[in-house]
Amino acid sequence: MSGQPFRVVNAGGRSPIVLICDHASNRMPNGYGDLGLSEAERQRHIAWDIGAAAVCEHLAARFDAPAALSQVSRLVVDCNRHFTDANLAPAISDGTPVPANQNLAEDERRRRWEQFHQPYHQAIEDVIARKLAGGQEPIVVSIHSMTPMMNGRARPWQIAMCWQEDERLSRPMLNALRARGDIVVGDNEPYSLDRNEDYSVPVHAMRRGLRHLQVEFRQDEVAEPAGQRRWSTIFGDCLKVVLST
Repeated sequence: MSGQPFRVVNAGGRSPIVLICDHASNRMPNGYGDLGLSEAERQRHIAWDIGAAAVCEHLAARFDAPAALSQVSRLVVDCNRHFTDANLAPAISDGTPVPANQNLAEDERRRRWEQFHQPYHQAIEDVIARKLAGGQEPIVVSIHSMTPMMNGRARPWQIAMCWQEDERLSRPMLNALRARGDIVVGDNEPYSLDRNEDYSVPVHAMRRGLRHLQVEFRQDEVAEPAGQRRWSTIFGDCLKVVLST
């Protein structure tokens, strides 16, 4: 990979919605090779949020919203983690050792933070700043996907909302999703939004008091284009209802 460690889609989008996707890509930057992992391992959920980027782009098109997407594998640097978090560059991910991340030197952690993590977050800050300068109150929507099974436990939730303290959008979205009656919806399952662990929503939305959502789509539901279109429609339909009330 060369160039920017992020990309911004529809930068001039007129919607107040600002979409972000922390784990959009499994790409390795130049000089990082394969981190000592096989191609099959680099295609697994440990390297990225499968399907999340496509869902994010569908939503950007539907709502005419800007979207910022990281273009570096979460195994190089996890853009949803703080600098001091051990999983910023995980030595082991879902039981899989990552050889290049073993005993990672402090200067290499900082290099990844400065070259890949922070430029992505600056891109988000720039999008939010443009919204605020234009008199809009941004609505931050963070798109993730979750593996169908982790540590031997199956995950029944097809979609989940992750939140902490602020339920202005998460509660209505949960209600709208459940009202469909045909999907299994998680409420802080399998993950909650935790300002001590998560980086993106706490830094960009919560500290400003902005409305926000963090959503998890189960990866077997969004791994293929048909599922990506289906779930972006389901989520988008519910979001449209919530924002119009």
